[in-house]
Amino acid sequence: MYRLCRNAAFLGVVILALVVSVDVAPEAQEMLLTRGGGEKDVWIANVFYSCRQGNAFAMVRNGIPEGGPENYDVVDTGALRVHVPKDMKFENDTPKIVVFPRRTGNRDVGVSNVVE
Repeated sequence: MYRLCRNAAFLGVVILALVVSVDVAPEAQEMLLTRGGGEKDVWIANVFYSCRQGNAFAMVRNGIPEGGPENYDVVDTGALRVHVPKDMKFENDTPKIVVFPRRTGNRDVGVSNVVE
């Protein structure tokens, strides 16, 4: 019985680990590391900006989330530690962090597949 419970708990941890992942484009990773001075922590903010085509992107900010990390899942991608809001939904359950051109002409980093 103990072995069964232990195996079930292990499987639960593995399933949770597979559900929360982040896809970071190489250009976005480089921009975040440069902008953050090498700091690994970034977070997905509930602030949206539009690109030139009118698509909305959830902004990715450097550092620890404002208000504390308790409402975030943390995903370590190796180069970055991404804080993902627990209440935010994404297509295919995986946030895709990309660089996009803002309407101002500047480039920024955001998540392209937030589901509202």
